[in-house]
Amino acid sequence: MKWNDVKKTYPDQWVVIEAIEAFSTPDSIRHIEEVSVIERFNDGSDAMQEYRRLHKKNPSNEYYFIHTSKDNLDIPERKWIGIRCNNED
Repeated sequence: MKWNDVKKTYPDQWVVIEAIEAFSTPDSIRHIEEVSVIERFNDGSDAMQEYRRLHKKNPSNEYYFIHTSKDNLDIPERKWIGIRCNNED
């Protein structure tokens, strides 16, 4: 599904999506062309909790939580330096 279709189908809501087709630009922007909507929410914190649950279960999948008022899905990439640990057990 394209982002414009998601925006029309779920206006003014938080959604958890999985990127189906995406690529990174040389200036570290993740451009997402095709998505699958996992779930919709009225509250951003509920969307974030679902995102965390999904990411913990399937860390290799590319999930995002985002509000449908956002015009596009060009997301700045973060470069992680150092050691990360997960203390959410």
